Amino acid sequence: MSYRVLAIKYRPETFEQVVGQQTVTRTLRNAIATGRIGHAFLLSGARGVGKTSTARLLAKALNCSKADGPTPDFCGECSSCREIAAAKSMDVQEIDGASNNGVEQVRELRESARYNPARDRFKIWIIDEVHMLSMPAFNALLKTLEEPPPKVKFIFATTEYHKLPDTILSRCQQYDFRMIPAAELSAHLKDVATKEGVQISDAAIDKIARAADGSVRDALSLFDQVLSFSGQKVKDEDLQALLGLIDRELLREASRAVAESDTRAVFELVEKLADYGADYRNFARELLLHFRELLLLKLAPDSTALLAGVLPEERQKLQELQARFSEEDLLRAFEVLQKAELDLRQNPQDPRVTLEFSLLKLAQLRKLVPFSELVERVERMGGGAAVVSAPVRVAPAPAPPPAPPRVATVAPPQPAAAAAPQAAPQSAPPAPVVAPREPVAQTVTGPAEEVLVALVGMTDKRPSLREPLRGARASLDGDTLVIATLPDYRALAELHADEYRELLPKAAGRALKLRFEQSAAPPQAPAAPAPGEEKKKRLLEQATREPAVQEVLELFGGKVVDVREA
Repeated sequence: MSYRVLAIKYRPETFEQVVGQQTVTRTLRNAIATGRIGHAFLLSGARGVGKTSTARLLAKALNCSKADGPTPDFCGECSSCREIAAAKSMDVQEIDGASNNGVEQVRELRESARYNPARDRFKIWIIDEVHMLSMPAFNALLKTLEEPPPKVKFIFATTEYHKLPDTILSRCQQYDFRMIPAAELSAHLKDVATKEGVQISDAAIDKIARAADGSVRDALSLFDQVLSFSGQKVKDEDLQALLGLIDRELLREASRAVAESDTRAVFELVEKLADYGADYRNFARELLLHFRELLLLKLAPDSTALLAGVLPEERQKLQELQARFSEEDLLRAFEVLQKAELDLRQNPQDPRVTLEFSLLKLAQLRKLVPFSELVERVERMGGGAAVVSAPVRVAPAPAPPPAPPRVATVAPPQPAAAAAPQAAPQSAPPAPVVAPREPVAQTVTGPAEEVLVALVGMTDKRPSLREPLRGARASLDGDTLVIATLPDYRALAELHADEYRELLPKAAGRALKLRFEQSAAPPQAPAAPAPGEEKKKRLLEQATREPAVQEVLELFGGKVVDVREA
């Protein structure tokens, strides 16, 4: 007897033996047991997941001659079951949709459907890759498919469900076959290895299951190939050489080179791949999965379900690598490697150069700061350390007089030498301090200015609203509060006009309209003599050494161009 490959030898003979499709098999068993049997079934899914095998099992269940009617527990031994399993039954016809896709073949099928089955209970047509039928052939099949003779059943199988017309889909019971999880494939391969008397490690079986990419047929075909190479005792190194699997250490070398921005290590790695004879596209695909594992370890280090395919000893090695990347870095790596894999597939003229430049791009990408950390640093700088270390005199705002006149200002900051704090005690002038935020000096002389001062106080924690009011003057024009801002601030104030209007009723205690005008620039201090330039230079150097300033420069890649003493 000739050798039977494992994919055929271990083809399921009952619904229970179908791997990983419990939902489909349970539904079919219940439908047959309760007599709710449709006239057309559509089985869709990826390659090698059990569509054609399930179609044959369904045909056996409908035509088993040892039962009085359709049964989910068919014998598998009667002449009907044996002939269906061998694809020799006269009443169960298996048709290839690719080579029988014309109108003439469909007309012959319709003509044959008019006659009763020769021996079995039903006449069944199993059409594999049914999406290959032409549109005229589909149209010719519609009427027969909608109202077939009582003894006729159709079973369609396809890997491209989306290519079928809606008129066909609406006439069929649809069953979607899923990709088989790696854990279930490994369990199935272990069972086959035990029956075949093969010595193979669990790690090697897991590698075959991962390489099969969810297909039972692919997994058994790969296992058959491994046995042809290694015999009854399979070594891990034989498996790696035969299947072209990438050494995990090479993947770790690639991620280390990217983390360290080591371009020389990138070229040395690709040279190793060339000496190793590795498939560059396969390496790009494996490296993509490697970075996915790093991301999973970063996001869910304690999850056993998400990291089921990662061995414990491998997980320990990956823990050290994932700490060197941020989530943003890993997501950018996915984009680069996906494009590299696509380029290697579509333009394979020079795959080595394509892979080298993709890895170089990864190595040269500047490491990104997580957005949350960036926000924290900006908030810390905005609410904490001063931008410059020049001494700042803080003058307490005087209390409003009992009978204020109708002219007042919110003055801009003046140089320390010109400042004359009136409310400070004459005997003890205020000592220079470093303030986190420059205060707005306030001089209140009238009701309009009281409203402006209250408005400034309400925006104290919002620099974007507070700064446009620096140096502003206020006056009342009927029921309108007119705020005259400095020339540089008017556009910014009008940008936030709606927010000021929301705060204005609370500041004034009554409803007021708001209008912005532009006032003349405040008088400038006289030009400093030559020694002032030396002082400014000294302040510039002092500001550059400030930790907060250095952090801002590093974060935004800027430089200090001017320093003003407050």
